[in-house]
Amino acid sequence: MRYSFKLVLILVVLLGFQACNQSEDNVPEITKEEFPDLKIFLDKFEAEAKLRGYNFDFSNLDLVYVDKLTMADGSEYCGLGIIKHPVSGKRTIQISKSPGHCDWAKKTDIERENLFFHEMGHAFLGLLHDNALMCNGKPLSMMTDDFNQFFIYKENEPELREYYLDELFDRLAANEQCIDFGQNFAENPVFFKNDLSDPMWRFSNDNGRYQVSRGIHPNSFSTTYLGISSSGTGQNNGYIYKELEVPNIPEGATVILRTKVNAENLEGPGVAIAMRVYDTKIGTTGATTNESHTLTTEPNPVNGKLENHVLELRLPNFTRKTIFILPFAVMMPGTKGEAFFDDFEILVEPV
Repeated sequence: MRYSFKLVLILVVLLGFQACNQSEDNVPEITKEEFPDLKIFLDKFEAEAKLRGYNFDFSNLDLVYVDKLTMADGSEYCGLGIIKHPVSGKRTIQISKSPGHCDWAKKTDIERENLFFHEMGHAFLGLLHDNALMCNGKPLSMMTDDFNQFFIYKENEPELREYYLDELFDRLAANEQCIDFGQNFAENPVFFKNDLSDPMWRFSNDNGRYQVSRGIHPNSFSTTYLGISSSGTGQNNGYIYKELEVPNIPEGATVILRTKVNAENLEGPGVAIAMRVYDTKIGTTGATTNESHTLTTEPNPVNGKLENHVLELRLPNFTRKTIFILPFAVMMPGTKGEAFFDDFEILVEPV
């Protein structure tokens, strides 16, 4: 695949939440030391990793307290996991000492462990937030940001703790749970489609040699399109793509990227679709992002007059190790004309 883009993954993941109120007759025992050495929690993380067969080198990891973690919009965060710190270049965990919002000083060790392990998931294991649910309404992963991160599991829940830590190191552990996928894929297979209310699309126009667009066909108010056009001067691919993070799709399912292409007269190589799939690989010094699959119709682009010409890619045996799926609409270098990728969507066929 000839792409000029450089995939930008999220290197900094923030976690912010309100501390839960507790009744006076149910106050947990408070750890005597308000700001203990964070290595205490790193040692716990290391012990859990060794139980699961990992021996890590933490020499490139910094653990620091900060007085407050306030973002540009004024929001306050309790923890921050950074894969590569912009100054030190190291993996970094920052914990806020702020008394009003986070109250780390008044948390128990197990509550502190909850937050610290979550941030290690970001900074050391390369994980994003995962807001999938179990069928009972509990978070499927401790990497959720829909729940208060101090309280994912408690001192008296050793089995739940063991599950969450299993899943932290191996996302496939979630397959042992009853998972709420949010829909019945056998009845409604559409997992993703081009929704015009979604601004988070990216594109490459090869320094203005392509024009890209998204819209609704005026003669069919239910049909959305991705549009790419060029005068034929493109030297690299022109493309539009979407980054789908931590897709909540059943293990073993077939994932299908499908669209209908319309064009009046495409000259030159033509257009295609592509799909890239990523997971993480855990090494001694932490996780790295790995491209597990690349599927594309680029070796056989379509051109000429196209009327609802179906392009499709099929990814069998989906795995929950997946952290990104990137679907692309592509115009090949040297193509002249305009193409519309209608009903650009991803479907799921469960096992």
